[in-house]
Amino acid sequence: MKEEIGGIIMAGGMSSRMGTDKALVTFEGKRLIDYAIDLLKPFCSEIIISTNIRAHEKLGLRTVADVYQKCGPIGGLHAALAETNFDHNIVISCDVPFVQPELIELLLANTSGFNAVVPTHKCGVEPLIAVYRKEMASFFETQLIERNYKLQQVIHSSKLNLLEVDHLVAKYPRLFDNMNSMEELNKF
Repeated sequence: MKEEIGGIIMAGGMSSRMGTDKALVTFEGKRLIDYAIDLLKPFCSEIIISTNIRAHEKLGLRTVADVYQKCGPIGGLHAALAETNFDHNIVISCDVPFVQPELIELLLANTSGFNAVVPTHKCGVEPLIAVYRKEMASFFETQLIERNYKLQQVIHSSKLNLLEVDHLVAKYPRLFDNMNSMEELNKF
């Protein structure tokens, strides 16, 4: 029997550079969050939205607010992983419309023996387009209690598979491009 997978969309940011809720901003005729929903649907038994924005409740998916407020993405990851019903969870930020199913398949194929599978490439590490096990909720809570809010640093102290994906970036050059401002949105 195939393992059931959870999906978590990270949409709780303040969108300060965008000037409005970026999850609901339209890009090429579709809201940014809808790209994430459409990407996750074929893989996930349930999709939840990690958000502190009440308007997201109208999207028809379960929403989870941060337990530890104003701590950045680590707070959202903690809350969503604590609430998910699944051992493995695909996490994706709401502002990355170019992520391909091929990347998700590769991450899922490399989870064995790890608490997280995070893609890495020559330009950096992508902890908000990754697969996390539910048990990471307690790890993130410990970090939050200790006021370690920098996700890029925190994940390296877990049982992590940093999966090199430069070959996918070569195939899909915009794979990890995110939309943080109207300028970034309008340049495509």
